[in-house]
Amino acid sequence: MAQQQKAPAQRFTNNFSRYYTWIALSLAAVVFVVLLLMHRPVADAFYRSLTVLVVVSPCALVLLVPSAILVAIAAGARGRILFRGGVAVENLAGATQFAFDKTGTLTKGALVVARIASFDSQGEKAVLRRAASVAHFSTHPLARAIVAKAENRNLPINEATDFLNVPGLGMEASVDRNRILMMRDRGIAIPAVELTTEGEVWIANDQVLGVIYLRDEIRPAAKRVIDFLKRSGLSVTLFTGDRVGPAAIVAEQVGITDVRAELSPQAKLNAFMIGARREKRSPWWATESTMRPA
Repeated sequence: MAQQQKAPAQRFTNNFSRYYTWIALSLAAVVFVVLLLMHRPVADAFYRSLTVLVVVSPCALVLLVPSAILVAIAAGARGRILFRGGVAVENLAGATQFAFDKTGTLTKGALVVARIASFDSQGEKAVLRRAASVAHFSTHPLARAIVAKAENRNLPINEATDFLNVPGLGMEASVDRNRILMMRDRGIAIPAVELTTEGEVWIANDQVLGVIYLRDEIRPAAKRVIDFLKRSGLSVTLFTGDRVGPAAIVAEQVGITDVRAELSPQAKLNAFMIGARREKRSPWWATESTMRPA
């Protein structure tokens, strides 16, 4: 749960309250004893000692920080921002470098198949059918878009076996006794193609069969957010698994100059952690749909 990760300020108040509670109780007891020694009525001494206890009670101190953090987490949730605990809320104030993912963050994440290029004699339909047969096992936005396109064209989705998901690279499965790869790069020679902002999914077996281009629109607010961060003196980096060309085009459109492309999910996390260790006084803040270190 997000609330279970305590912020440094919250940990401090919890530790401090352990000692402060005993101090408050001791002070109330001292007041009670002193009033009795002054021959005050027991009821009056008890009432005044309780008054002291209420005034110096640690309850307000202990509840103040958690309440403020919960309000911040709730406000973020209403704005579709997920904070993984109070430590992320507190660290945000000191962040000077932001890392963005592309698909689903700078773009809307509503992928659709834009076009298909076939390098095989069987044509585009065969490429799409094979891709959909492999993608049918996956819930990735790219896979869902390919399956939806095949269903829209009423193409048969063949049964696939031995499905294998390779994080950051793609997926593969056996279709019609042929090993079909859907990938970014698996050591197969990829033909030179024109650079576009569209995502590319290459279909291959022992050679390239075709490429499926998927279109995703840039969020209207993306450039405004990047411009605001840069005007505020913050550094912005793009982490993406896409090829360098398409990633650079999207980065240029939103105003990002520091681009790290062709990264697997683990490579993104490693790059993020290396940057965080290097910039000990300049913590990073990630806005990414799969990594989510925030």
